[in-house]
Amino acid sequence: MGEYILGIDAGTSVLKAAVFDRAGTELSRGAHSVGIDSPEPHLAEEDMDQVWEAAADAIKDAIAGSGVDASEIVAVSVTGQGDGVWLVDSATGRPKGPAILWTDGRAGGIIDDWYANGTVTSQFAITGTGPYAGTTSAVLRWRADNEPEVLEGATTLWCKDWVEFNLTGDLSTDPSDASLSGIDTAGRQWSKQVNTIWGIDRVSHVLPPIKAPTDVAGTVTDAASERTGLVAGTPVYKGQMDITASSLGVGVVRPGDCMAVIGTAGIVTVCTDDVSKGFEPQDVGWTIPHGPDTWIRAMGMNSCTPNLDWFLREFGAAFQADAEVAGQALFAHLEERILATPIGARGVIFHGYLAPGGERAPFVKPSARGSFSGLTGTHDRSDMLRAIYEGVAYGIRDCLDSIPTEVQTVRLAGGGANSAVWCQIFADVLGRRIIVPAGSEFGAKGAAIVAGVGSGVYASYAEGADATVEIVREYEPDLEKTAVYTELFTAYRAIREANAKVWDQLQVATRKAAAYAAATKQQAGATTQPEPIAV
Repeated sequence: MGEYILGIDAGTSVLKAAVFDRAGTELSRGAHSVGIDSPEPHLAEEDMDQVWEAAADAIKDAIAGSGVDASEIVAVSVTGQGDGVWLVDSATGRPKGPAILWTDGRAGGIIDDWYANGTVTSQFAITGTGPYAGTTSAVLRWRADNEPEVLEGATTLWCKDWVEFNLTGDLSTDPSDASLSGIDTAGRQWSKQVNTIWGIDRVSHVLPPIKAPTDVAGTVTDAASERTGLVAGTPVYKGQMDITASSLGVGVVRPGDCMAVIGTAGIVTVCTDDVSKGFEPQDVGWTIPHGPDTWIRAMGMNSCTPNLDWFLREFGAAFQADAEVAGQALFAHLEERILATPIGARGVIFHGYLAPGGERAPFVKPSARGSFSGLTGTHDRSDMLRAIYEGVAYGIRDCLDSIPTEVQTVRLAGGGANSAVWCQIFADVLGRRIIVPAGSEFGAKGAAIVAGVGSGVYASYAEGADATVEIVREYEPDLEKTAVYTELFTAYRAIREANAKVWDQLQVATRKAAAYAAATKQQAGATTQPEPIAV
């Protein structure tokens, strides 16, 4: 009988599961997508039942593809997207409406007020967290102010906790997910003082108990066994949110270790063992409990690879046609075009603030919006394409440079790490060595390491990472290019700083324009109604 571990990564749009052996070899994976609903442009929601069904299907597929008997899986753990609000009825366990996601912008006004009136600063020394529109505390405050009845008899979970609840019936969370909402980060528990500062002390009954990541959350129920193929009674360990689990999955376990995720979000993490001197930079980013005596200082861009997805969706047809003529795969063709375009994209700079909730690191601005700067009539789509690749790298550097920890090497993960061209751009823009670990499901691998530590397969996170993480590619920066990029990065920062007030003005104007359009549509509908026929 072998010892195999199942790691589950409940991502924002894709639910994944993977079976690993003790050496961290990924034997199989299952993946199922879930749609994101946007009833209005600034809203982002998911159907919670669909999330569980996608997770269950991913688990079933992973087990079936592994060639492992389910009885040989000794431990399970889940990681997942953080923040937002996943409300369940505490008595029935049924969702109380759709989940509000971390990309949602409905609490943007609350965030603006919290930063303007000193609320964020007043709690930062305790939590080390800088909230943004999708932060759980902000969304709970919005619901307490606008939908208090929904919070009655409810418990709020996070995405991984919702999946675990369906596996085990356990209603709890862990310090990593809770920390972004705002806890006593050093003590790793809820803080009444912080809840009062947020104005959610009146609804603190919705906050679940906090368990350590390596604690047993519960065991697989008969119903979950039938749905997933896992054996009833298999232990499920509490786990961590995706930021810390992915960090663990690429080997970030010791002080100074660093990761950058180039995925749906762009996440920069640096490991530390000292939070006694406060958290820098102030009022932004997160300080997240990680190992028993380590924390992760993290910055998270709201939108990373979706910037490229958007560009290709709207303007990619010509690239696809050219690739077909050349007999190339699309992304091979794109990389060829990027390499043929000068660094700096001939003066075009892209800011990738495309999420409905604006940006959250290394600054918090719900009204932030994406843009191309420097365009003239001489630029073409290849310049814009390269500008997106470079603009995402500038955003990662913006986050990394704001963390006052010396970092020489960055472990790159996420879909963007699959591109050798993009990896070299990251090395040149950051001016740091880039290393790429083997594998793809680093969140699931991190969850598996947590479960392995909980079940005794590994003695510690460090032992688990050392046993399972293998580096397969390395990229050294071209320091001459780094010097050029540093000049462009300076302009990148100056543009986004200058745009701060403009974004606010644009938000006000856009809302007025939307109200006008809605009123005009309503009036047009009223005037086109047929006259009643006299009888």
